[in-house]
Amino acid sequence: MSEVLISVQQAKKVYQMGEEQVWALKGVDLQIEQGEFVAIMGSSGSGKSTMMNLLGCLDVASEGRIFLDGVELSKLDKNQLATIRNQRIGFVFQQFNLLPRTTALDNVTLPLLYSQVPESEWPQRARECLDLVGLGERLHHHPSQLSGGQQQRVAIARALVNKPVMILADEPTGALDTQTGLEVMALFQQLNRQGKTIILVTHEPDIAEFASRTLTFRDGELVADETNPNPRQATMGEQV
Repeated sequence: MSEVLISVQQAKKVYQMGEEQVWALKGVDLQIEQGEFVAIMGSSGSGKSTMMNLLGCLDVASEGRIFLDGVELSKLDKNQLATIRNQRIGFVFQQFNLLPRTTALDNVTLPLLYSQVPESEWPQRARECLDLVGLGERLHHHPSQLSGGQQQRVAIARALVNKPVMILADEPTGALDTQTGLEVMALFQQLNRQGKTIILVTHEPDIAEFASRTLTFRDGELVADETNPNPRQATMGEQV
């Protein structure tokens, strides 16, 4: 039986907008097990981005409890949350957020600057991650020398380098054309088959079809939790 990686218990988030209180989350309960591939869906203002920020230790709940790998996040201070973000969570964003004047290898190495990993091991670990995403021959290329899909694969390698317990991907195909987006989704499915827990935030139903479970948010509430026993399968296609 799989272990619970994330447990959210009556999570609420309220923002103070002048004199008005805006409830971004209104008491959400959910669990995500290790090794799941989960899509979080919802329109703008649904609460999905707030949920992502809480799961990614980028924000804290106003009420309720959230556990990540057995650790209660609400009891951690800012420095402890930063450590969790760096060591336990791999982030992939819509905009690749690569340093333009830095090679693929050095971009992937960056998270290790704040880790406990000995510096002597950094190059090898970064190379292994770039090999994993199919860019072992592009180690010394700068972002301007890579296609959009290749840049996103560098970003995924960077998310993997600290061996996180989960990958949190926020609209990772949003800046890519359809075919390149399919290649990125194929990579996520490959990583998931290897045991990685992946949480994908998207507003596109066709992207959510690649996940084995979809959580739908509306008006700050979790309104649907659907299992997809036969996820759509993406193919890598030609890597150029």
